[in-house]
Amino acid sequence: MDLRTILPWVCAAAVVLAGLVVLAVILRRRSRQRKLLAEQLSRKLREEALDRALANRRGPAAGHSSPDPVQVQYKMTADRRGGGPLLRLTEQNQTVTRVYLLDRAQRLFLGVQDGRTVVRKDYDARDGILCELYARQDGQFARALSGGVQLLRGKSASPLAAGGTPLKTGDRIVLPGTQFLVELL
Repeated sequence: MDLRTILPWVCAAAVVLAGLVVLAVILRRRSRQRKLLAEQLSRKLREEALDRALANRRGPAAGHSSPDPVQVQYKMTADRRGGGPLLRLTEQNQTVTRVYLLDRAQRLFLGVQDGRTVVRKDYDARDGILCELYARQDGQFARALSGGVQLLRGKSASPLAAGGTPLKTGDRIVLPGTQFLVELL
């Protein structure tokens, strides 16, 4: 073999290798740009959700006994007043995950108003309340106060009954735009 027959093959291999290196650099750059864009979008959604939460345009209405129950972080070993079993609701939607921790004896009202989830200790028809959670001697129950509320148990979904449906750990209460994971502690 002489140099004239090998040289075209060496040049072709060098061109292919250079093309592969350029392709790898382009793909890596696109991947970084996609990750950066996804991170920026996620940050923007979180900031908008936080701005809406901090704005709290409504505030506690006159005549309401207490503000809405919210607890983001908690310790199960901490002393608490009242004792008794607890109900943990985990709200999950596109931008926010919130945890509500309450005594099971407490009544709780869930709804949606202006695209926002409403969680209240007391009933107010203006707040778009859709269902009520309450305790009876035979367990924790949820009842529909208007349509559009479903109970997801395992893989089966059914409308929430107006007369009351017993709740179990792992059930999901589905409202328009959000859902609540029920845990009986």
